[in-house]
Amino acid sequence: MILKNLTRRNNTGQLVNYLFKQEKDNKPKPILKHNLKSRTTKGWTKELDKNFELRMHRRIDNIRLHHTIISFSNKDKKQINQDLLKDITKKYIELRGKENQYLVSTHHDKEHIHLHIVMSAHKYLTGESNRISRQEFKDLKLALDEYQKEKYPELINSLPSHGKSQKLQLTDPELKLQDREGILSQKQELLETVQTVYSRSKSLDNFLSELKSEGYNSYSRGGKVYGVEDESGRHYRFKTLGFDLNKLEELNRQAQEEARQLQELASLRDTKNQEREQDNDGFERGIEEDIKDGNEHPESDDSEEEAGIQDEDDLDSEYAEDN
Repeated sequence: MILKNLTRRNNTGQLVNYLFKQEKDNKPKPILKHNLKSRTTKGWTKELDKNFELRMHRRIDNIRLHHTIISFSNKDKKQINQDLLKDITKKYIELRGKENQYLVSTHHDKEHIHLHIVMSAHKYLTGESNRISRQEFKDLKLALDEYQKEKYPELINSLPSHGKSQKLQLTDPELKLQDREGILSQKQELLETVQTVYSRSKSLDNFLSELKSEGYNSYSRGGKVYGVEDESGRHYRFKTLGFDLNKLEELNRQAQEEARQLQELASLRDTKNQEREQDNDGFERGIEEDIKDGNEHPESDDSEEEAGIQDEDDLDSEYAEDN
């Protein structure tokens, strides 16, 4: 089988209607739907758009839907039935993630049988993006290929042929336009996001962290940050996009120097506080010693006074005896 992923940023209804354009009785019968309750194209469109409005990160021209096409050779059509297509779809959803919304249909032409899988770009009811990298999509494809070989070895004309070109040729004019517009809008969205993040970043680390929070990962070559990867896995060099990372690296050095100076000030402040506490402790000990010494003298005076009183009593006694 061959997989191709397209993206859609608007007009959900157009894509949903495209999925069921071959339905002769105008009654859409999806191969499978997941996290969708409606039974009509209008209902599914409304549910998909409503879930899109819950997205956590709002950027210009967000991806709204993923449109994945799985292609089988028409030479295997005798072995391919609705149950097989439904099972392949379930396996794809298991690998891609069950947290999203899915709507699946099938198209038949002279050369191929196509599974059309429309998936919400954000998890159901949470607004969290479910983006995967190009490598992760490749791993998903390999896992699906292995599943097909093990469970459906009779699909000999649809077996994967690794190492050879497996690019799906889009013949439908609507899909060609969607693919071309998707590539252009992805680059424009990436450029605007990078510009916004770059303008507010105070260091290279801050820039890369902010980009990641926006859903874009950077990539490196030779141990040095080189560019950014878009949602389809396509790479763009920062230099080609017009962004000088040297300026951010300089800001990064300045930030590190400021942090070092702040650390030194904090250490100096702690040292002075400790010295002040030690001085206070010594002062308090001196007061305690003075108080202790002061308490010894009054005790001595009291003893003398008591002794003096005793002497007067003795005198009185002696005086009485004389009389």
